[in-house]
Amino acid sequence: MATNERIIFLLDMDAFFASIEQRENPDLKGKPVIVVGSTKTRSVVCAASYEARRFGVHSAMPFTQAQRLCPHAEVISAHSDLYRQASRNVFSICENFTDLVEISSIDECYMDMTPTAQRFGGPVSAARMIKQRIQDEEGLNCTIGIGPNKLIAKLATDTHKPDGLHQITASNVPHLFADLPLSKLHGIGGKTAAKLASMGITTAASLGSVDRAVLVRVFGVYGDTLSNMGQGRDDSPIVPYYEQLLPKSISHEHTMATDTRDLEFLKRTLHNLAERVAYRLRKKGLSAKTVGIIVRFGNLQRITRSHTLSEHTDDGLAIYHAASALLEAAMSDPRPVRLIGISTGNLNQGIIQQGLFDDPRRRHLTSVVDALNERFGSMAVRPASLVHMSGSDHITFKE
Repeated sequence: MATNERIIFLLDMDAFFASIEQRENPDLKGKPVIVVGSTKTRSVVCAASYEARRFGVHSAMPFTQAQRLCPHAEVISAHSDLYRQASRNVFSICENFTDLVEISSIDECYMDMTPTAQRFGGPVSAARMIKQRIQDEEGLNCTIGIGPNKLIAKLATDTHKPDGLHQITASNVPHLFADLPLSKLHGIGGKTAAKLASMGITTAASLGSVDRAVLVRVFGVYGDTLSNMGQGRDDSPIVPYYEQLLPKSISHEHTMATDTRDLEFLKRTLHNLAERVAYRLRKKGLSAKTVGIIVRFGNLQRITRSHTLSEHTDDGLAIYHAASALLEAAMSDPRPVRLIGISTGNLNQGIIQQGLFDDPRRRHLTSVVDALNERFGSMAVRPASLVHMSGSDHITFKE
C-alpha cells in the first residue's frame, strides 16, 4: 500500500434489526427471523435474518410475500428505539478509533482511519479490534471494508458479508475491475447500467477506459463521476456530523407534465413533496418551524406563501397539512399551475417537543420507514395514498 494512500473503512452492521432481536431473545438464534413494522396485510419487511434470506426474504418486501416464502419464520414487530440505541452505541465505539466518522444510515458508517490506523497496528488490525469491541459490547456482528476511498471501501464490504473484513488497495483495483460488473459499483443504478450497456460498457474496467468527454456528453455532469468510478477514484471526504453545516432551508419542487387546476392532484403532489422534505429533515437530524409553498403558474409567474407552526416538526403529515392550507388559499388565483413546491425553514437541530403529530405509534412507524428508505433510497417506502405518484416499484404503508 502506498504510504500516501487514504485508509477508509465502511462499517456495515449485519442484518442489524434481526440480529438485535436474536440478541435480545437467544431462542431466536439460528432461526429465520423477519422484522416488520406490523403484522397487518399492507406491512413490509424491515429486516430479515440470514436464515430467512436463504428463502428469498429481504428488506422492503411485502410482508405477505415474505410469509409465503418462509411461512415458518419468527415474525417480530420492530423495536425502533432499541435499534437506534444500538446504533448510537456502535458509532460511539467507532469514535474511539477516529474522530472522522460519517454516519450514512442507522447501521452503516464511513471512517477515515488515515491519521490513526497505525496506532492500532495498521488498518486490518484496527478493523479486527473494532469488530471485536462491537461483538463484546453489543453482541452483534459487522462487516468492515477497507479501501483508499469510499467507493472501494463500499465494494470491499458488499463482497464480503456477513461478518467479513476485507481490504482493497489502489494497486488491487485494475485487476479487480477487469471483470467486475457495473452493478457492483455503488451509485450505478439499473437505468444507468442499461444505458452504459447500450454503449458496450458492461464492466468497471470498460467504464474506466472510455473517453471522459464521451461520458460527459451522454450523461452531463454525472459523466465525470462515472469516469472516476470506472478508474476506482473517489475524492469525496469523510464529513463527520460536527462539520456538517446547518442548512437554511430544505425544499422540493415538481413541474407538472401539463398545467393543471386539479386541486386533488395538486394536493397529492404536495403530500409527496412533504414526505420527501420530511425524510430529508429527519436524515439530517433537523426539524422545521416554517412551512412554505411555491406555486408557478402557466405564464411562469411565481408566488410563495408561508406559515410558522407553533412548534418544530419533522413529520411529513404535519408539513403537508400546513402546506395544503396555503395551497387552498393560493388556488383562489384562477390561473393553471405549472410547478408546485414545498420549502421548510427556521430549522433546528435537536430534540423535538411532543406535539399534535407526535403520536408514539406514528413516530415508531416513521422510524422504521426511515430505516428502510436509508437502505433502499428516498421514498422507496411511502404512504399508500401516494403509490400512484411514480410507478409500482415502491413499497407502501398505511398512515
